[in-house]
Amino acid sequence: MSVTVKSLAEAAGVSRGTVDRVLHGRGSVKPEVALRVKALAKELGYVPNRAGRALAIKNRCRIGALLPSIGNVFFDAVIEGIEQAKAEFADMGLNVVIKKLQGYSEDEHLSAINELVEQGCNGLCLATMNTDAVRERIDECTAKDIPVVTLNSDIEGAKRLCYVGCDYVKAGRTSGGMLALTEHPKTLNILIVTGSKYMFGHNLRIRGFKEELSSLGVDYRIASVVESNDSDILAQQLTADCLKKDPSINCVYVTGAGVQGTGAALIASGRKDIIATAYDDVYSTRELVRAGVFKYVICQQPVRQGYHAVKRVYMALSGLIGDRKVDDFITENLIKIKSNID
Repeated sequence: MSVTVKSLAEAAGVSRGTVDRVLHGRGSVKPEVALRVKALAKELGYVPNRAGRALAIKNRCRIGALLPSIGNVFFDAVIEGIEQAKAEFADMGLNVVIKKLQGYSEDEHLSAINELVEQGCNGLCLATMNTDAVRERIDECTAKDIPVVTLNSDIEGAKRLCYVGCDYVKAGRTSGGMLALTEHPKTLNILIVTGSKYMFGHNLRIRGFKEELSSLGVDYRIASVVESNDSDILAQQLTADCLKKDPSINCVYVTGAGVQGTGAALIASGRKDIIATAYDDVYSTRELVRAGVFKYVICQQPVRQGYHAVKRVYMALSGLIGDRKVDDFITENLIKIKSNID
């Protein structure tokens, strides 16, 4: 005979309401009572009624996802993961609204967060900017019991549920370590093409990259750091201008999108001596690695990021987490070179 909430309550000597609060992390229950209920549930083999839980949370599990995905094909794979989670929990009443933006305008990001909340989203997955105003808005959402997961790039000090994405410092260190192993000039004069100084992950990639080069004793200098706003057109213009103004540049490090534009500028320069490296396994980077324009790229499992970000917000909304601390979900950094880019 299956174990029900009623029979579990009778075995524990508590009310059904108490059992419900313990199993779904709602309300206040004495620790010793909660421990007894959970132990009995495990011992007796209690299995939650999926259909019943779906009825209980239907129409209140609407998750908003903010992605700076316009012009950045990396996020296509993140969206694929989001859609996987949406399909898996659709019968539980889960709905996901995706808000797409281009680049990194603080006003646009704040407006998009507000729009998602106004549309009735009671949980958020945000790939957004590391600014005081955005941090304050996330904290406001959390205070209103709107769980927030930072997706793909974290926000320093924000009161979010957790972060889902890669370890950006390790990614930068991996890139720096690979560069040190590559045959290179005695002194590396490096142009850094970053997406935005307001993206925490991009800054951490730069930090890890420089730390690893220094720790390995590589002689280098940063010739220039430019922001492409994840635009291929702007990345191409900025890279071309920097190469023209400073012919000593012999290495290019791309920390975000804009890889195709940077690659176009490198090809147009006609220089074969420049070592270039970037991130992410998308069509343009694969072609540029195959052509030898980029030596290698570091990849970060975007499908898993999208899936697990939505799943964690869903778990919070459906009472499966309660007040427990939620660990960050860190995806792996994968090295892709010409030999394994397929």
